[in-house]
Amino acid sequence: CNITHVQENLSFRRCHQLGTFHQPTVEKKLREELEEHANVQVNLGHEVTDLVEANGRVHVTVRRVSSRDTEVYTCKFLLACDGGRSFVRKRLGLKYAGVSIPEHWLVMDVVCEDASMNKQWPNSTFVANSQRVFLNARLPGNLRRIEVLLKESEKALTMIREENTARLLSEIGIDAGKLTFERRMVYKFHARSVAKWRNGRIMLMGDAAHCMPPTKGQGLCCGLQDAANLAWKIAMLCRGNLTNELHLERQPEGTERESKPLDAGDDESSHAVDNLLDSYQAERRPWVTKQTEIVTGLRRIATLSSPHAVWLRDIVFKFMNHIVGLEYMLAESYKGEFDVHHGFFQADSPGAGHFFIQPSVTARLDDSGVSNVLLDAVLGRLWCWLSLDESPRSILSEDHYGYLCSIGCRFVRVLRRGADTSQTAWEKDEVVIVDDDQKIEKWMMTWSCHSVLLRPDRFVFGKVSRSPLSTRHCVDVLQSMLTGKTPLTVNSPPTSLSRKFLLCAIALLLAFILLWFIF
Repeated sequence: CNITHVQENLSFRRCHQLGTFHQPTVEKKLREELEEHANVQVNLGHEVTDLVEANGRVHVTVRRVSSRDTEVYTCKFLLACDGGRSFVRKRLGLKYAGVSIPEHWLVMDVVCEDASMNKQWPNSTFVANSQRVFLNARLPGNLRRIEVLLKESEKALTMIREENTARLLSEIGIDAGKLTFERRMVYKFHARSVAKWRNGRIMLMGDAAHCMPPTKGQGLCCGLQDAANLAWKIAMLCRGNLTNELHLERQPEGTERESKPLDAGDDESSHAVDNLLDSYQAERRPWVTKQTEIVTGLRRIATLSSPHAVWLRDIVFKFMNHIVGLEYMLAESYKGEFDVHHGFFQADSPGAGHFFIQPSVTARLDDSGVSNVLLDAVLGRLWCWLSLDESPRSILSEDHYGYLCSIGCRFVRVLRRGADTSQTAWEKDEVVIVDDDQKIEKWMMTWSCHSVLLRPDRFVFGKVSRSPLSTRHCVDVLQSMLTGKTPLTVNSPPTSLSRKFLLCAIALLLAFILLWFIF
């Protein structure tokens, strides 16, 4: 399924490539995947009318829109993804603080089959001048998203008419006759969030918890990241294996271990639930806040109305184009570091909280042979212990190995490039991969470690050296945090080198412009 378009030949020549996707296609793919899961029931055309949390359960009243019939569902946890006008958020009395941006934007989803136009606009282009501000975003295939800032004199309802849309597009050099319109809407954008994303066993996600203007294309992305962060935590809570004791004997094959339920109301279960669920907002909100600040800042720069301010902005950007290395710094600052500094990870482990890499590896998943895949295909949606060269089983003690097995951990042995997996002895419960690009080896060398423990969402929980003490400590901290005995980790986010360089460059540039005016 072709859902991503990678931009080529961008002005940021030394930076990561920009990828765009078509949201309806992604949503369609997600729904198709849901149909593959027998334990998932999708009820469209329903609305939530009431909810009550009591005795470790959430009781949700749902009404079918067509017949007005109601039904009550009882669940352990309620994940509210009901959008910017969230009923759940209003029912909980949570304030959706922030601002509504006064401008109106005409948003058009179009199909462009014209080769000359696609050649003229090969990539996503953002234009801001004294006449018009607009975005022409290239999507997969021949799809495009065009967003145009309307002037105060242009009425929203009239601008979506075909003749007015054609006139407006002609002003920015686009022939509407060569486009097939899938959608035309006028939007008012908002930058809002709630102060509390969790209320007991009810969690707000996506637009129900936060929203931002689409300038950076991060609205849906942040919602999907919320889901990735919270899903594995809810899964562990539902399985009830957080309060396992460390000194476990491995269960015989074909038998199931009894797990202590996490809804009994005792202090141990309550602390385990709170520690894991509180990490959701602690880890996600700083990233969402940062993205919102970047987006609103870009909007302010792009929509300057004063002729003097527009002139100064254009001068600054022209000067910045001639500063060597600034392109890269700008792009890195715009992208940001997708790491967490407050949340569920080992406190005294540099590198913990970082998002792990996604290299291509040769994997031996079973006796059938080997294949070249991305690392995620090997790791799955589980806790994972990766060890370089050695088998994880030989590094971990019986107790620690048994504990990791009890929470569903996958063990991966990483061999260096050129290793022959067919000649390597391997444990029954582990996966063997070859680090073809040497990226895993370089990552471990950078952080001076020999093994790494990854969370199901691919963030690093902790890194381990060759010392047995380091191995024991990492697993002990995991068990202590899962049972709620150790609080969430809080680290101060470092100021990246690119950000420092960028601030210095901008300060020097403004000083140069000021001196130019004076003399």
